[in-house]
Amino acid sequence: MKKVKKVSVILATVLALTAVLSACGTEKTVDTAAKVSNAPKASEASAKPKDKVKMKEFDWLEPENKGINIQKDLLTEFNARTDVNATFEVSHLPSTPFYPKLNAQIAGNEAPDVFTLHAAGKMKTYADSGKILPLNEFLDKDKAWKDSFISGAFNLLTFNDKIYGVPVNFAAATMYYNKDIFKQYNLAVPKTYDELKNVIDVLVKNKVTPIAMGAKDAWVSALFSEFVANRIGGDAPFNALMDGKGTWLDPSYIETGRVLQELTKMKAFPEGFLSIDNSAMTTMFQNGQAAMMVTGSWAINTLVNMDSKVKDSVGIAKFPTFPNGKGDIDTWLGQPAFNLVISSTAKDKDAAVKYLKAWSEEKIQKRVGEEQGDIPAIKVTLDPAKVPALSKDLKDQMSTMKGMFIFYDVGLGAKIGDEYNNTIQAILAGKAPEEAFKSLQAYTEKNR
Repeated sequence: MKKVKKVSVILATVLALTAVLSACGTEKTVDTAAKVSNAPKASEASAKPKDKVKMKEFDWLEPENKGINIQKDLLTEFNARTDVNATFEVSHLPSTPFYPKLNAQIAGNEAPDVFTLHAAGKMKTYADSGKILPLNEFLDKDKAWKDSFISGAFNLLTFNDKIYGVPVNFAAATMYYNKDIFKQYNLAVPKTYDELKNVIDVLVKNKVTPIAMGAKDAWVSALFSEFVANRIGGDAPFNALMDGKGTWLDPSYIETGRVLQELTKMKAFPEGFLSIDNSAMTTMFQNGQAAMMVTGSWAINTLVNMDSKVKDSVGIAKFPTFPNGKGDIDTWLGQPAFNLVISSTAKDKDAAVKYLKAWSEEKIQKRVGEEQGDIPAIKVTLDPAKVPALSKDLKDQMSTMKGMFIFYDVGLGAKIGDEYNNTIQAILAGKAPEEAFKSLQAYTEKNR
């Protein structure tokens, strides 16, 4: 899976489409927020307010995640607020299976008041079972809060027209390109598939590898294919699959397979790309040995490192559209990576909402972008001196986002999602798209 999903998700290996409520023993958790106690002395009970309600938040932040420092400062300030009659204590569950622990707490009627969930199918499981609170009422009451988010921010957090989660940051895939190579051969950034093929033809004739690709890691080529499939068929085919009603025999998927084989025949990918892994692919582009690469925002730090030969020449482009395609160039592949939800049994729902709002404040979101290096969830101006120019470019391009579709192996869960990855790998190796997707459809029906 993708790095972003391997973390969490990313955006991703702790992801599955369904969750089974089960006990999980006595895993040790890491508490990072000191609770602020305002309990009055017995003699002062009539003069001072009552004790604040003690509330809990669960998340999956790793100890080395820079977001923990942001969270500590947020908690210190939040727990001292006089307009909130509650304090929060946070438990990180990075070393134990997050969802089994969370589900055990829910099953035992000890659900944390606020917790993190992955988007799409994972969150929908909790929404459908009534475990989390719809947030429309609170967002509609505070228009400034709702409007502060980047466009499309709630797409993967909305089910049956109800918003269930508030995103803190995003991970997104994009197309990187080498500005120096494009300038050398007088090439324009391709906005359509036909333009992309013209760019590939020029580069191949000049013995330059057009697109770095590492299909040894099946998720890499799958990520590329997901862009193609969305640009051809739009959101509907995959959304139908997510709802358990779609089919891999949809014409958009068959055409996606044909496009991948056409690109292979055109020599768009490096020789032996089926035996190249993600690391080697990134190194190839980092060393200036390929003109383009399609991968996630997690690659930015590597591409701008001091030892990167493209640190001053790499640019970001939106994935091209296709003739008669239903997809939009401003629809992005990715996921809201850290999403906060409120338990339906939260002790103080008003305090929980204020806690979510605290994560959306401009000063916190600036730190998410400048210190944590992630894509902020709200429209915020970052200090160029504190973030890589490439990160700023990605954020700026995403500001016009019309929607986002999720990594397939995140949205569908590991079993079916990984089989999709393997299917794309097989098509790139020469298997007929019709046959490959027919097999995937049979597998899906058996394991849905």
